[in-house]
Amino acid sequence: MKKAVIFSIIIATSFSFFAQNKDSNPIIKFGGFISTDASITTRQTVTAREEVLLILAPKPVVLDEAGNDINDAPEFNFSTLSTRLYASISGPEAFGAKTSAFVEGDFLGINTDTKYSFRLRHAFVKLDWEKSHLLVGQYWHPTFITECFPGNVTFGAGVPYNPLGRNPQFRFTYNLGKVSLSVTQLTNGHFTNKGDSDAQMNALVPELHAQAQYKSDQFLAGVGIGHKILRPEIVTANNYVTKERVHSNSIYAYSKVKTNALTYKTYSIYGQNNDNLVMMGGYAALDKTYTQDQIDKGIVEYTPYNTITSWLDIHTNGKKVIAGVFAGYSENLGAAKKVDVSSYTGRWGNVKNMMRLSPRLVFLSGKTSIGTEIEYSLVNYNIENPNGTTQQEISGYDAYGKVTNYKAADNIKFLLNVTYFF
Repeated sequence: MKKAVIFSIIIATSFSFFAQNKDSNPIIKFGGFISTDASITTRQTVTAREEVLLILAPKPVVLDEAGNDINDAPEFNFSTLSTRLYASISGPEAFGAKTSAFVEGDFLGINTDTKYSFRLRHAFVKLDWEKSHLLVGQYWHPTFITECFPGNVTFGAGVPYNPLGRNPQFRFTYNLGKVSLSVTQLTNGHFTNKGDSDAQMNALVPELHAQAQYKSDQFLAGVGIGHKILRPEIVTANNYVTKERVHSNSIYAYSKVKTNALTYKTYSIYGQNNDNLVMMGGYAALDKTYTQDQIDKGIVEYTPYNTITSWLDIHTNGKKVIAGVFAGYSENLGAAKKVDVSSYTGRWGNVKNMMRLSPRLVFLSGKTSIGTEIEYSLVNYNIENPNGTTQQEISGYDAYGKVTNYKAADNIKFLLNVTYFF
């Protein structure tokens, strides 16, 4: 805590110094918001911070010795972890471009163990030329579209149905009137894939994305593709170096239409290994006949699972009251090749599909918003034996990792949020 206070004082002092430097003349604006959530759920849930704040899904049906569902228990909490601070900086020209920078953080930490700790969200520098710009630093993952994401009251912008991730990156964008083209190279940062946290770095190839977007006053549409490589391990349990990698691809499309009364947003992504975006996805070892040398060394080959996710968000455009509704759906399509299900690494490999419906109502007055939302979520979990340690012990899947025998678990979340912007 002392280090955080000292760091904050140094940053504030540095900003004050630069703001008074007449040679560079930067303009610094501070802002943020204070946000408090009061929520209650009808069931135990899978969350990212165990605060009934960033709820991802209801937990599966698990029976005790008397046949009672262990997870059929409500929970509630008040939370202010999403409170946010930022500094926006504009400075002198450099390399013939206008320059700006942005730093933002909140108090969620990077995992449950570090919640309440100050966490870096964004930290980037931007160079703007007449028809192009270059962004360098930590910013939204390219699959998160800043002009087309759900307007939920619930923290998380529709996660796990909308991608959620901020990553160190280099992003170049070129504007052709109403059309823009962008290319991004990035690394995981603290939004890592399940398994070895160094799997993406050890692959020695940055994740690559390309995107095209059309934008007018009342219409926005875009399409993007991405490719990622992971090296799950560099040495096997038998102490042999392995260079096996898993390649994954994603393609996504989105649109937004704004009329005088309503705004419509849609998004779909067909992807692989997107668990680092807090979405369904992962990979497993191939179920195949290996060579004797591979068996002796403990080397396996990998393949990603395929998933498809879509959402729709509609809301009114009122200045005092906004009513809206969000609907999301995600499905595990399994792998293209036969897999050893016991080796699955990722999120929700034991799920057939999941869905959410959440109407909301937001009241606006000055710098304050009061929002309420009812969120209904349903997940179809494997109900046979999804947690065995070997391929023979596990059941409820086909040869490609798709769930074949499942049962629904659902949850209703009631939320009240009060946010003050400054």
